[in-house]
Amino acid sequence: MKYDEATKDYLMREGLSPLEKDAPVTQKRLPYTAAGLPGLLVREMPELEGTNTSGFVFSSNRMQDLNKNRAMQQNVFVAPKKTEDVTAHEIEHLLARQNLGAGSLLNEKFDELVGDKGAKRSEFVHNAIRVFPYLEKKYGLQKNAYFDANAMRVMSGGNFATGFYEIAASLAGLEATKSIDLTKDPVLRNTLFKDKNVRETYNAVTGLRQTRLDPRDIPPHTRIKEKEEGVMSNIKKKLGFAWGGHISEHAGRNRLI
Repeated sequence: MKYDEATKDYLMREGLSPLEKDAPVTQKRLPYTAAGLPGLLVREMPELEGTNTSGFVFSSNRMQDLNKNRAMQQNVFVAPKKTEDVTAHEIEHLLARQNLGAGSLLNEKFDELVGDKGAKRSEFVHNAIRVFPYLEKKYGLQKNAYFDANAMRVMSGGNFATGFYEIAASLAGLEATKSIDLTKDPVLRNTLFKDKNVRETYNAVTGLRQTRLDPRDIPPHTRIKEKEEGVMSNIKKKLGFAWGGHISEHAGRNRLI
């Protein structure tokens, strides 16, 4: 499919070829979050091969360009042979652009929903960098510059909070490709997602909660209160029950709970 004029303009400004040789990528499986982007095109960008950029989407942060951004063709550009994680990360930025006008505005939306002016966001980024080894070992999260404290310090000018939308895109992209919910991980519940307000806000600004798949869906970026665990639920956990079902005494370490 040919590029729209706005995309061609961005490509030329970045010194990249607007020619139609950048064909849509054929992938066996896109992350489920692609369902929120009708008409999504994932295009290989040959010029990215051998560079330190794995993928990107276009959007301007200028207020006068936000509506133009929303109307742009939904293109994800990736370097040849890059992993699903890269595509999933960039899809998060497109989902944000679709309703907020620019991916970076996720930072302001987080602050609005969590009820804070940057401190929680900065803390989240620092904590994410600290728990990266765990995310890498358990879930196979691919390292990028946003999880490197030194690189983040340079990119953000020392204000780590500005990197939240990139960290969130990587985490949510991981959730989409692995079909997991990081906010329920027992280790992360004591570190990155210890704060209930942060958990609820993170869930509201990532994945398909950034859009509507049906007109009856609640508005994008709406916090949903977590269900409080009742007394019986906690008792069952302590007694060795999972979801109300008995676990065999022979299950040992292989039990699924």
